[in-house]
Amino acid sequence: MEWPKRARTVDWENGVLTFDGDKQFDIPELTIEIMEQLAGYTLVGFHVKGYPVTDEMLIPFTAHKNMINFGVENGTLTDACFPVFSVMPKLRILLLDGNAGINGSGLSTLQECKIDLLTLNRTGLNDAGLMQAASIPKLSHIQIDRTAVTYEGLIAIAENNRIEPISHEQFTKEQMEHFSQVQREKAKKPTPLDEQAAEECRKVLSAFFEEMTEWEQYMEQAGFEDAEAAPRLLAIWEKYVSEKPRAGYRPLGLSYSAQGTYKGEQFLDAEQITKNKLYIYTREKNTGFDRRFLMKRVNESWMIDAVQERLDGWQRTGL
Repeated sequence: MEWPKRARTVDWENGVLTFDGDKQFDIPELTIEIMEQLAGYTLVGFHVKGYPVTDEMLIPFTAHKNMINFGVENGTLTDACFPVFSVMPKLRILLLDGNAGINGSGLSTLQECKIDLLTLNRTGLNDAGLMQAASIPKLSHIQIDRTAVTYEGLIAIAENNRIEPISHEQFTKEQMEHFSQVQREKAKKPTPLDEQAAEECRKVLSAFFEEMTEWEQYMEQAGFEDAEAAPRLLAIWEKYVSEKPRAGYRPLGLSYSAQGTYKGEQFLDAEQITKNKLYIYTREKNTGFDRRFLMKRVNESWMIDAVQERLDGWQRTGL
């Protein structure tokens, strides 16, 4: 069968080559010639799982202009593969799980890349390699299970407050929480924390979370057409929020979560910004989702001035 003339994604697994998720061809072996053919497509995604792909086999993809998501899992790659990725201008996701020959020594070549997610589970990644990864400017998530990274090596990258290492097996939940704590401490401004102010802010947030949960439960029953939906939300804003309402966000735009936006919020930390501003850090207990609330002193009380979520670094979003 003749291959498609155009394709956006290509996947190979168990001897089957799949174009754009549906056009399949039996290709038991991948050769340099086949890789050259595949590199000729205007691909945004390419993924091979369970084939002994070598560094040389990737050379045809060097400087691929449109590639966003690239993966070779359970291959035979080494750190010599990284120059291929270093000149992919749009690459954001790089999945290299299961390549035991990678220790991270080649990650220094990715300094100019836009890579946001890097997975190196089941590789030879070591402490020095993790340090190289932490210097990739745009990298926010790196997966490091079943590698040679030590806990001391993990703590050594805590200076980077943007990166979020992901480990479900390599380190315990308590160790990862301690890493996050160290990371926050290193990122804090040197202003001493006003403990009384932080406690007042936590009380304000607790009351806000409770009333928002009640409002969302009400919305689940009443629906958006209910005459009290908007007034009840505006009353909560007037009581707790100093942020100027923004188009598309609550309270101007009505939206709710049936599970409760703030139902599982747990307090983690506090950071003093100025005498009249501080951050309160929280984490959703079920999803592990991180937020930080900017609190502002208004007259003699504290109000919520903004909220940020930890996605690709800290990004402002709506309450």
